[in-house]
Amino acid sequence: MQTRAKIGVEFEKESEIDGWVRKSKSPKPKWIGNGKNNFEKIINCGYNPSEFKLDEKSDLIKYDIYHPDLGTYREVKRYSKNNLNSWTLYSEPYFKVAQKSDIPKIGKDEYNKFVDNFYEYHKNTGLFERVQRNMNNVCEGVLCLDGFIPKEELEFRTIVKKNEWKGYYRITIQFKVK
Repeated sequence: MQTRAKIGVEFEKESEIDGWVRKSKSPKPKWIGNGKNNFEKIINCGYNPSEFKLDEKSDLIKYDIYHPDLGTYREVKRYSKNNLNSWTLYSEPYFKVAQKSDIPKIGKDEYNKFVDNFYEYHKNTGLFERVQRNMNNVCEGVLCLDGFIPKEELEFRTIVKKNEWKGYYRITIQFKVK
């Protein structure tokens, strides 16, 4: 587990106060296509982003803590509010090369070109906005080191981060205070 992830989990546990309990839910996107994994599906669709589609039944909801008495959910981020005046990592719910075992499954150049093409294709289809909206559908906002920020005070964007892990691109959701 990455250091960032370990520190985040520790902060989630520290957030179990005033009736809040740690109940983490991560997005689980499902991609339509032929293959056992996303890399096979990308290859089998001929690297065509219009053929690599998100299944409408994908579970995209995201939260870290839950208040059973209030029935509300929050995301927890180990950032101070001041850090959120500029764009900061929120989530990476899309397909990605993230482990050594993924490397032999797809060529880096072909994969990175596909990520760029997928991003360009979907910039105007509404996919990124739909994913962001669904991820935050039940979540009322983000708990930070120095307080809570309602989701109405946050804005989100989806970008391609180049040369992330071992040179593989990633489609990333970032957020900041409006």
